Amino acid sequence: MFISVLMHGAAFYISTRLAGRAAEQEMIHIRFVAPPPILKKSFELAKRPELSEVQMEFVLAQAQAPQLADVTVATDITALGADLIGAISPTMREVMGAYSGAKPEEMQLETAEVVDIAGGSPTLMQEAVDLKTELLSVEDLDIGRYKAIVIPDPENKRNIRGFFNMTLVTYKFQDPDVDTYPMAIPNLIRYINDNTKLRARIEGTKIELSDPRLFEAPFIYITGYTAVMDLSETEIKNLGEYLRNGGFLFCDDIAPQIPPTGTEKEWKPNPQRGLRGTAFDSQMRAILKRALGAEAKFFRIPNDHPLFHSFYDFDDGPPLGGATGGNVDYLEGIEIRGRLAVVFSDLNISWYWGDPCPEAQAGRERGLQFGVNLIVYALTQPGGIANISQYTMR
Repeated sequence: MFISVLMHGAAFYISTRLAGRAAEQEMIHIRFVAPPPILKKSFELAKRPELSEVQMEFVLAQAQAPQLADVTVATDITALGADLIGAISPTMREVMGAYSGAKPEEMQLETAEVVDIAGGSPTLMQEAVDLKTELLSVEDLDIGRYKAIVIPDPENKRNIRGFFNMTLVTYKFQDPDVDTYPMAIPNLIRYINDNTKLRARIEGTKIELSDPRLFEAPFIYITGYTAVMDLSETEIKNLGEYLRNGGFLFCDDIAPQIPPTGTEKEWKPNPQRGLRGTAFDSQMRAILKRALGAEAKFFRIPNDHPLFHSFYDFDDGPPLGGATGGNVDYLEGIEIRGRLAVVFSDLNISWYWGDPCPEAQAGRERGLQFGVNLIVYALTQPGGIANISQYTMR
């Protein structure tokens, strides 16, 4: 009996252990896979666009704004496009009509005014502006974008208004105390401000011909006496491009009076004033010929040229007090496509503006007046950088 119980116990133990191992192995091999989600609702990812009230007011304001173009503005708002009108809901159309006092289909827009720009040659032109339509004054445009804007009066040439920045060109080997009159520009600017309605400035006026700001200056001024004008190829090329694109150059061969020394009490006249063929005269002519090539054709400016009547009247030609004893009594010029681009002077005109010699005092008023003529003519002639026919005051 004992042996039978032992055998049955052993069999029960072995069967239990085997069954446990089989269950353990089955659990290891079980994998659970989650079923894919079921979408019960489809989503609309795009909606039909509608213009808000603010957007529509902006569209209407833009449509009513004056246009400076050679076209006629549409007289019906449907010209803005069927798609735009279709995107506006009926409710929004009613709101628009109540807000503006008229239905969009009945709105009438005025014909845009076209400002005529005179002069067909390609120049560095500023945009056409009708100062009356834009409710602007000349002072409002003095924001640094323009170097000069003047508005002439067709009925009175001296009723010219505007502002102007004077630009003096400097170059290597130029002695500021010999090859320029340091007080010439300040005195001329002061005279312009005191005797005309132009507002002139002298700040930031000295540049070299290699400076990119050259192409923004409507008027440049170069003087010389004994300096060697050793200009680079870039400077010469820039000068030519500047003049071809509406720039204006006044170059003056100056000859300062000789101050008294020792026991002397009077200033001595300079024997080189008013002469053709001096150092500056020869060098500057050669530079202009290199810069302009075949276009560098010098001609004598006649006394009836508009230059002599642009503001003050000079019936007898330019003032000659600074060239007493010389062999030149006229100015020369270079025209590019019919526009006077260069005024070349051997007459020492700048002497009136800045030389402290008492001898200059007698003719200083007329000399300064001629400086005004130079600037006014340069700024108002058609085809220049500051082409004033683009600005209207009606």
